[in-house]
Amino acid sequence: MGIAVKELLTLEYFKDYHVIAGKSGLHKEIQGTTLLEAPDALRWAKGKELVLSSGYVLAQEPDCLEEAFKSGSMQGTSAMMIKRGRYLDEIPQRLIDLFDQYEIPLISMPFSVPWMELMSQINTAVMNRTIRRFKVHSNNHLQVSDQSYKVQKINKILRAVEVEMKFPAFIYDLAEEKSYYSSPDFKRITESFGLSESDYWEPSMPYTKHTLCDYINMARIRLINPGNLEGPRVSWIIIPIVMEDIVQAYFVVMESREFIDYYDEFAIRIAFLTLQGVYEQIMIAENMGNIGFENFIHLALDYTEKDAKKLFYQANIQGISVNTAYQYIVFHQCNEGYNARNERNTFLEAFQQSKLGKIGKIAFLDENDGLILLEAEKIHNSIPWTKDTTTELLKEFQRYIGLKFADMKLEFGICQEEKTLLEVRECVKKCQKVLKMGSIIFPENDIWEYEMLGPLTWIEIPENELKEMLRKYREMMEEEKNIELLKTLKIYLENNMNYSVTAEKMYVHINTIRKRIDKVNDLVKIDWEDHVDRLKMEILLQFLGL
Repeated sequence: MGIAVKELLTLEYFKDYHVIAGKSGLHKEIQGTTLLEAPDALRWAKGKELVLSSGYVLAQEPDCLEEAFKSGSMQGTSAMMIKRGRYLDEIPQRLIDLFDQYEIPLISMPFSVPWMELMSQINTAVMNRTIRRFKVHSNNHLQVSDQSYKVQKINKILRAVEVEMKFPAFIYDLAEEKSYYSSPDFKRITESFGLSESDYWEPSMPYTKHTLCDYINMARIRLINPGNLEGPRVSWIIIPIVMEDIVQAYFVVMESREFIDYYDEFAIRIAFLTLQGVYEQIMIAENMGNIGFENFIHLALDYTEKDAKKLFYQANIQGISVNTAYQYIVFHQCNEGYNARNERNTFLEAFQQSKLGKIGKIAFLDENDGLILLEAEKIHNSIPWTKDTTTELLKEFQRYIGLKFADMKLEFGICQEEKTLLEVRECVKKCQKVLKMGSIIFPENDIWEYEMLGPLTWIEIPENELKEMLRKYREMMEEEKNIELLKTLKIYLENNMNYSVTAEKMYVHINTIRKRIDKVNDLVKIDWEDHVDRLKMEILLQFLGL
């Protein structure tokens, strides 16, 4: 990447610079500058340089340029500027003919111009041109769900990189697990070298790594072929796009034919900063959208019929359809050392990285409780869905949370029914009941479904009473002999307290059943006349794994 000689000379600063030969080569691109301060200085030219000379060397060694053309070192340059005046009164015709012959622009420039000023103007011209090429306009109407904005801008920047630099580029978005390419060339080159996409940031082959800019972690990675150390080596430039210390994506520019030059490296930095700006816009929009959605959920939980108009208005502002069906999940963070809501950004990052983030929304209800809504239509269209899929996705989310918060522990209460946001209050209450009762009945679990509660979904047993009854039974079960007694009690109650049927089902004598029930009665002190107590006992025995 650089700037064409013709484009450079159209700038106001270069109005006193005159092309005196090689006009047919004005399309050539300048990718750097070099000084002709010695007769053989061009032997170190890399190619595509703008050669600068005060004319002193030409005055002292008139044949040095002819020798440079003979050796071929001059032909690789893009143009030459010579200061007019003091050292050279005029350019010899033989040099003019050579520059015309090889189509290399020869430019006369003012003698008084400092080299640093000239180089600064060239660099500024390249910088302004690159910025114009990569400019991305902000989107004042950006919505959380408006992925088209992100896709369009990323594709535009990647295409500009390849057009500007002639090197293909690509971005891998970690949250979306999605690749963006400047053109099919990048995939073709990747396949031709036997690389996978993850090799670009975690090479599976021997490689060297050279830091180009430690501030943005810009580096060059070159693969090593142990069987041919002198052979060609594939290389690329990589920069991670980081937001709040979390890598969002990897930006890669392939060096499939040659190393990038100074101006290319500069263009990559501008492209990177522009890409980072796009990700910042998306993050801000998502955070704003999440807070807006959260506020809407709180309104929906508290609204009455008289607030219906306000609720629909807020839904419209947030771009939310109140008629969309969701599956509801309430989560609770159990570690008292954390305030999950204070860690909102990192928490949301984990949610977006998980598969839940692709099909659902999340809102905090208070410091350590929140609501996850899985959109029914996306559930049925995204992946094959079974009864266990929700649990599997929640376990994956737990793993992402564990990577970001070592000691944070989440519990989930699931209501599998699909309801609209107008019924959110009822669904949240159900999920909260599942959380509370599930943690008591199945303390070894951390994910509970509404259906797991059985009769407890419609029978209210005070929490303290439930805990005490279960504690008593579990303490009894610590002794092996009591397990058989409780199992007998369970079958006895299931069969309407009929000794004969119970004995028949347990394959024991009826007197054995009578003795066991008497022993249980001594341990538990059962009021056989209280129908409610008997019902509670029968229900709880279902959850003891007897």
